[in-house]
Amino acid sequence: MTDRITSTSNPRVKALARLRNARERRDTGLFLIEGIRELQRALGAGVPVTSALWCASRLDERSERLLASLPAEVELIEMTPAPFEKIAYRSDPPGVIGVARQPATGLDRIHLGPTPLVLISESVEKPGNLGAMLRTADAAAVTAVVVADPTVDLFNPNVVRASQGALFTVPLAVARTAAVLEWAASYDIELFAGLPDAATSYWAVDLTGRVGLVVGREDRGLTPIWRPAATAVSIPMQGDGDSLNTATAAALLLFEAVRQRGAADGSITAS
Repeated sequence: MTDRITSTSNPRVKALARLRNARERRDTGLFLIEGIRELQRALGAGVPVTSALWCASRLDERSERLLASLPAEVELIEMTPAPFEKIAYRSDPPGVIGVARQPATGLDRIHLGPTPLVLISESVEKPGNLGAMLRTADAAAVTAVVVADPTVDLFNPNVVRASQGALFTVPLAVARTAAVLEWAASYDIELFAGLPDAATSYWAVDLTGRVGLVVGREDRGLTPIWRPAATAVSIPMQGDGDSLNTATAAALLLFEAVRQRGAADGSITAS
């Protein structure tokens, strides 16, 4: 354990506070994990947590248990409230913040079974949307989430927070769109792209096989490269709006696949 840090001008505090910025995360390969649930899930998933910052005045029963259960190789760094809050991303941080190395995100880390269900998100822009999609993907027990041409940093604190730790529990990969298309074709994954102008509703296609569900950005949708490679499906809109939040669209597509697969194997009754 290091000495107790009391100053916001401490060089280590300044270095850790810079991890709130994407460039610093990219340059160092490190990121912050705020939230007891999130840190527990990261540790359970084998994410390499290098150190844990803690503040005595912010500890509660859950954070004390977590602190006591950390592996011996995790460096413990005690801080007073001022430096601790300078590093924290949230306005009311929990008593423990983890510092971790970013895990690998290559397509080669994805292992596919006989009937994989993959969520593919192209050019996701908002950390909250990516986090929400990961949380939904975890609930739907997807095989993997693949992010094509992302404009958001996967290890943004808001992704960690919105995913409630699913960032660590769902197999996740990042690649250029062309590489994702090549990867999907090489594994015989049938792609279904959510497009508002599609004539076929998403519940009218068979989603029980080797399936990849593709969603795009809210402002411009999917790039044209997906059209010849995927079956276009739409989510019928009953109101005046012409689109849904991309995380909401992903949830509808994923749970239709879950419904169909449950009906196919007899675990639920088809409606």
